[in-house]
Amino acid sequence: MKDIFGKLCSVYVDAHDNYGKYVDRETGEIIQQMTIRDFCLTDRWKPTVDRLRGMIAEYGAKEAKAMPQYKKIKTLLPGATLSGLFELRDTFDKRYGRMVMKSRITENLKQHTGFLCIDIDRQDNQSVEDMTTILRVLRHRPEVALCMKSCSGTGYFALIPLAYPEHHKEQFKAIRRDYAALGIVLDVHCSDITRIRFASYDDNPYINENAIAYSGIDMGGQVLVPRPVYRERIETKDALEADVERLVEKIEQRGADITGSYDQWLHIGMSLYNLGNVGLHYWWRLSVFRAQEHAQGHSMQELQAKWSSFAQLTGRVSIRTFFYICKQNGFTLYHNPY
Repeated sequence: MKDIFGKLCSVYVDAHDNYGKYVDRETGEIIQQMTIRDFCLTDRWKPTVDRLRGMIAEYGAKEAKAMPQYKKIKTLLPGATLSGLFELRDTFDKRYGRMVMKSRITENLKQHTGFLCIDIDRQDNQSVEDMTTILRVLRHRPEVALCMKSCSGTGYFALIPLAYPEHHKEQFKAIRRDYAALGIVLDVHCSDITRIRFASYDDNPYINENAIAYSGIDMGGQVLVPRPVYRERIETKDALEADVERLVEKIEQRGADITGSYDQWLHIGMSLYNLGNVGLHYWWRLSVFRAQEHAQGHSMQELQAKWSSFAQLTGRVSIRTFFYICKQNGFTLYHNPY
């Protein structure tokens, strides 16, 4: 089986390094390139990462990151361009008006790894009460091949295989728009193929070596390649949840909005509340189409707030309400005992 994380990427000292010659201070090893697997899926960087996260736990993220000691510790971690392997070449530098040896510039890309690396930072997603909610969504996205904590532990990064890596920036535009519809804000700098990702460690990374290559591509708002409907696939053992999953998938495949009025949208949420936490994911997936049809989106924060309020209701709406609304909109199962 082909190792999708076996692609080589370039390794650098930090975000200012254009040469590409990281030296491990403990072993003296000079590293210019590594496989994505060796860079990401290793405990090699754990001691340094633990020191950074320890400072954040003690002082808070904002205060710790501003400390000279934190910045000094972070210099022990290498950075890598997870989207590409670059060549060191003589390049004309406008600042100096002469040729210099450079590696990390777009013109010196030797080979695209086929991956887009997205950053989900806490500072960009402050409306999200619990960042693990975003993690749960990422783990259910079919295009996500790898998801890990950042070195600070306050955010996440994910690797997404691209169907058209030659359109790296345009594919990022499309996926950024898709994730915005889910209430997730991506770091805009991820469109840069030369962007550095600092080494990190996660004792429980999400790995999906069968991830589906993302095919969305956006040229100035014009979709040149039709984007497939992406679904958060949630494995369910319960027959009821399986039936809800089947119906939601049918609705997604047609790109339909069954939420109707605001009250009906709420009733669907109340109905799905009977499934427990998994019901929130189904409600979220249906709410995406409400945003497209009515230009009236609902943020993750709003959904979470409404979801929490359902616990206070004395007379809950039955799960049958969800099946009834689906049927009214032309979506049925081959069997429906509810």
